[in-house]
Amino acid sequence: MSPVYEELLESLRTLEPSRLALGAFFTIAAGSAAYLVVSRLVLHPLAHIPGPKLAALTDWYVTYYDLWKNGRMVDQLSLLHEQYGPVVRIGPNKLDFCDLKAYDQIYRDVRFPKEDWFYDAFLQKRWSLFGCTDITDAKRRANIIRPLFSRKKVLHLEHVIQEVVDIFILTLAEKSKARAVTNIYRGFSSITMEVMTTYCFATKFHIPEYPHFGHPAMLGFQESNYTMCLMRHFPLLRHIIFRMPEWLTPPGALGRKVFVQALNQQASEILADPSLLNKSDHETVYHYLLNPDLNGEEIPQPGLREHAVSMVAAGTETVGNTCTMATFHILNDKRIKDKLAAELEEAWPDVESHMPLEKLEKLPYLTAVIQEALRLSHGVVTPLPRIVTAPTQIGGVLVPENTVVGMSHTFVHLNTDIFPNPTKFDPQRWLEKDSADLLNHVVPFSKGQRSCVGVNLAWAELYLILGNLFRKVNMELFDTSERDLKYRALLTPRYHGDVRVKIDKVRGTQNLRDII
Repeated sequence: MSPVYEELLESLRTLEPSRLALGAFFTIAAGSAAYLVVSRLVLHPLAHIPGPKLAALTDWYVTYYDLWKNGRMVDQLSLLHEQYGPVVRIGPNKLDFCDLKAYDQIYRDVRFPKEDWFYDAFLQKRWSLFGCTDITDAKRRANIIRPLFSRKKVLHLEHVIQEVVDIFILTLAEKSKARAVTNIYRGFSSITMEVMTTYCFATKFHIPEYPHFGHPAMLGFQESNYTMCLMRHFPLLRHIIFRMPEWLTPPGALGRKVFVQALNQQASEILADPSLLNKSDHETVYHYLLNPDLNGEEIPQPGLREHAVSMVAAGTETVGNTCTMATFHILNDKRIKDKLAAELEEAWPDVESHMPLEKLEKLPYLTAVIQEALRLSHGVVTPLPRIVTAPTQIGGVLVPENTVVGMSHTFVHLNTDIFPNPTKFDPQRWLEKDSADLLNHVVPFSKGQRSCVGVNLAWAELYLILGNLFRKVNMELFDTSERDLKYRALLTPRYHGDVRVKIDKVRGTQNLRDII
């Protein structure tokens, strides 16, 4: 054996084990990294789809824009589609689309389930309709509660919505006495949350009457968007955040927690004594969920809580945002404001009486305003992911099985081919010839079998809230501009600022004084 070889063997014998281990670690790490790069950038079935290389390598790309950039992922998606085209790879196994046909292909396909990773973060997967990812279970659960939100039922319970609106109008009347500056964005969320609790559970929380529209439960739900986003990207936090002691819980989260406890208490009492349902002012969601003829399984208390929280969350922010969008643009454009006021005054001469929902629905300009507000408030802005269960053509691309696909509502609502000058709030576009076709491209309630079951209730709220507000209340914007309506995409839009108004005069309250 040569002296050189013997010397090499001796040096290896005397080498410290820790250094050998460290060298082996770096060798394995380098090999793993090389394998990851090759497998995802070269060998992966999506390797031919354009997009940032970093996004193809790791899901942390989306995490960066969702969390570190604080809800900027939808903005980034717009830039990516401008650069790469109508289909972009935004994760190792994720594609994003901006093509109109792709939207229908994704959300109308009955084979595509929701993605577990995304919906698990809401902690409502086991029982609630929103969190359910199994297609068969979701359809069955929707059919159980759908009758509560039918048009017939909404018209029957119109008085429940109207009473909440009346309380809101009276609250604004009190504010008008001092011409106080009012956060109307919070006001709308207060109405919609109270509507959900009274309509779905026959329970009043008096949210619109809370000082400065700052009810802790409502604020808690508004502040939870970022928390849910955080738990989506860091699943371990799901077992920590909502189990923290009260003295460590932020005020917003505590307000939400107390509200959920109240709903939980109601569910417990009904389960203990089902005869309480007979004492309710009207049918509630529990009449359907606990009906053995409708529901083939017994729902425990946690299941009822999941349903309750899901309904309140879904029904509060989306309708409130639409009212906010409409109100800002009405007050910001005198022509829109005057035209709407003239239509309402002509159709509703006696302001002291109630205007029925079915009559408000027949007002063309009010309808156009609502449609335009729905378009620009978007509903949910974060792309809702679906899993492709068989090779499928989507947006002109053959998408492999098990690929996660999604598309933001914003790419439908801001499509220049369908809506010229799409960022302009223009109710007139809904009054032109053939404008009825535009409704196929307004998707705040999504499409297909997983679309919102509460759509009839949402439309009723929009007509009754905006109709009453602009027939009875004189107000003007205060220190608010379009910059305040720029948003972060945290599932729903989270606006940078508040829409604030000064209330000048409120009419039509003489017959409402006995409500509060």
